[in-house]
Amino acid sequence: MTPVKVLITILSLFLTLGVMALAYPEDGIHIGDTTLRYPKLSQVFEKAETTTDSAGNEVKVEQVDPEEAIRQMMEETKAKQFAAYSDSLKYYEDFFREGRTRFDLPNDDLTWFDRFFTNLQNAQKDSSVVHIIHYGDSQLEEDRISSAIREDLQTEFGGNGPGLLPAVMHIPSQTTSQWNNGNMQRYIIFGPKEEHATHNRYGPLAQVGELSGSAVVNIKKRESKKDMFPHVGGYSTIKVLAGKKGNLKVRLTYEHEVAEEVGQNADGTPKIKFKNKKETAEDPVYEEFTKLRVYTWKLPDTTSNIKLYLSGRTEIYGISVDGAYGVAVDNVAMRGSSGTIFHKIDNELLAESYKAVNAKLIIMEYGGNMVPSMTPKVLDWSKKLITRQIQAIQKANPDADILFIGPAHMAKQYNGRWQTYPGLGITIKMLREVALENGLAYWDMYRVMGGEGSMIKWVKKSPPLGFTDHVHFTRRGAAYMGDLFCSSLHMYYDYFQFRERHNLNDSKLKDIRKISNKKAPVADTTKVIESNTKSNNKAKSTKAGGGV
Repeated sequence: MTPVKVLITILSLFLTLGVMALAYPEDGIHIGDTTLRYPKLSQVFEKAETTTDSAGNEVKVEQVDPEEAIRQMMEETKAKQFAAYSDSLKYYEDFFREGRTRFDLPNDDLTWFDRFFTNLQNAQKDSSVVHIIHYGDSQLEEDRISSAIREDLQTEFGGNGPGLLPAVMHIPSQTTSQWNNGNMQRYIIFGPKEEHATHNRYGPLAQVGELSGSAVVNIKKRESKKDMFPHVGGYSTIKVLAGKKGNLKVRLTYEHEVAEEVGQNADGTPKIKFKNKKETAEDPVYEEFTKLRVYTWKLPDTTSNIKLYLSGRTEIYGISVDGAYGVAVDNVAMRGSSGTIFHKIDNELLAESYKAVNAKLIIMEYGGNMVPSMTPKVLDWSKKLITRQIQAIQKANPDADILFIGPAHMAKQYNGRWQTYPGLGITIKMLREVALENGLAYWDMYRVMGGEGSMIKWVKKSPPLGFTDHVHFTRRGAAYMGDLFCSSLHMYYDYFQFRERHNLNDSKLKDIRKISNKKAPVADTTKVIESNTKSNNKAKSTKAGGGV
């Protein structure tokens, strides 16, 4: 029985006894020659005014107020109950204060993730898909880091598929194979000017495919001898985000596995052969917005191989490939970008796109491309520019939480020696400040790696976690970084569940802290997290490739 139930039982018993004491006749109940008496409430709690000691002397005894006795009992019960929570609370808060992989939160608000965690739980209950859009620079190319986060969260909260993909994919993904054939031209906002569109309608992926005729897009799970990404297949919900202007006809075919009886085994049981069967999906359901039209298929079977046949003249902003419910993590890598392009994207179209895919967390992982040119002279200008990007996303999606991941340790050669970029420290300080000032959580990848000189050490590890340019992670290093991110996130989710399970509001948490007066040495929870991450990721990381 929990301490709360014990307290309720005791109080109920006292209430019952009190009512009986008030209602019972003062002269008792007479049954024949027997009289049944029941003490009054004052007699129960009242101690005798005098008593005798061992020598026979009369000694005065102070009386105890019945209400005070009940209050003291409740306080003692409460103290015992909260004492059971104090060790757990201290473990969490030690990590949140000192852990190397912790998140920095606005006003140190440990409830910052509550809305996001509630959205993840509701996705399971409502059979909906919650999207996490992971924006970043070249550290994310090939679906690195994002793929590790995706696998972890889909294992925990359900979900399948690679998430939101561009209509035309230029840089291959390690998780998903995609090819395009036909009359579709790709334009991006974060690249050289010759690759820019003549408008600002780029959508949530900061790029657009302009269809002028017909095209075929094939998307399938990338097969490997050892299945490192089991959740990236199993699609069942497909969406095409297209411009409302123009015209578009769409058709979807998919493959799924079917069992076919091909005879009998020696023991007389049916002999079954599995084969892939190609199906044509029914017409999609579409939803119209002011600037967006969304085509949605809910497939009766799961698949890891789809083909989209597109014809007409319109703009394609993305193709969302998801499971029936749970989490989707969208990898949006922008080579050479510092994330200073969001204010240039049509904000109304961006808002409609976020709503269409139910985006509830936006991750901005930038800063590495700012470091080489960062000096105190451009610091204020850079801060204003990043603030403008954050505010553009907040305007487009006020219902989503935004989390900023700062740059990793970076080194370059000076006189034949690898040394930290001079602008790294002030860039990290600036990004942390602008994130917290605008209500974002901040994850310090530099601190997570180990701080000063850490990339040099990561490059020297065997097998290496850092690439030889001393800027980018190897696939193995990226997977490890993604796992460290998720391990830290799980600490905050455990804390969320701990408070939810025991109904601990701010007032109760303060009482628990008061009870826990003795301060034990700060637990090195970072080492616990890293140890667990290495153990959980051992098989996965050893399968990863070696370089960018």
